[in-house]
Amino acid sequence: MKTLNISSLARASWSFGLGCALALVGYGQAVTVTPSPTALQEEVTLTIDVSKSEEHGLKTILEANPDLPVYIWTWTPSDPVGTNGSWNNSSDGCLLTHQGGLKYSLTFVPAEFYTNPSGLYSQGISFLAKLKDGAPYPGFEDFGEAKTEDFNVGILPKLCEDQMCIFPETRRASDFVSITYNTNLDTALNVQEGEDVYLQLSARGTDGQFYTLAEDDQVTNTPELKMTPVEDKPGFYRFIVLPEEFFGALMPEGLGILTMVAFPTKAGFEYAPDTTPWDGLYYETNIPLLDCE
Repeated sequence: MKTLNISSLARASWSFGLGCALALVGYGQAVTVTPSPTALQEEVTLTIDVSKSEEHGLKTILEANPDLPVYIWTWTPSDPVGTNGSWNNSSDGCLLTHQGGLKYSLTFVPAEFYTNPSGLYSQGISFLAKLKDGAPYPGFEDFGEAKTEDFNVGILPKLCEDQMCIFPETRRASDFVSITYNTNLDTALNVQEGEDVYLQLSARGTDGQFYTLAEDDQVTNTPELKMTPVEDKPGFYRFIVLPEEFFGALMPEGLGILTMVAFPTKAGFEYAPDTTPWDGLYYETNIPLLDCE
């Protein structure tokens, strides 16, 4: 690896649901998310069926008072932009739409609704449904607060359509990192159906040096660097790596990893050197890692 030269074609776009649950979570099917997979910048509808709630008083209260307005109270991946309001006076921006029966929904764009949506895929959405005043409802005090139990629904990320996508957005060397490559957009490598694709992956240590499992001309002879085709996505390939484990034996003890650098390749192919003063490969993807908790 000669140098770090990040192509504009290789801009990072995040889209792999690291460690997240399915976007439709149990709770007796009390919660659904559509569409799934879900994009940060596109509308999503979260639907809550309060009839499937098993704790606290909201279900019983609404069965007796079906016209009462219901609100969402959410805290993960962060507080909403307009805030939740207070427990006894929910924000109007958190009002749910009554879909009939005891079903209520909220349609929103995650990147606009949450103050910090970066944890959407890794943490999901944590929330509950409540009345505007979540205190015990008059006449139903024995059922407790006017709310449901806490829910957490995992969000399955929409597979990005860029040439190279990395997830999660913020990552440490101790996190699994997914690198997804879309051959359909790459006019240089020209991958044909059935061809094997490999990923050259190197780590830049805190000493400034690069460490890699194989030299560039040996990548396609290294099975550990072979990418896996993405099921039902022709032309998409994926590589999942745990950096501290992958590079652990390659780096001197005590060094941290500042960043990883990756580029795809196939047997018999060589990239032409870049024409910039860097004189490196013209197609490399930079994958920074956090060096703090």
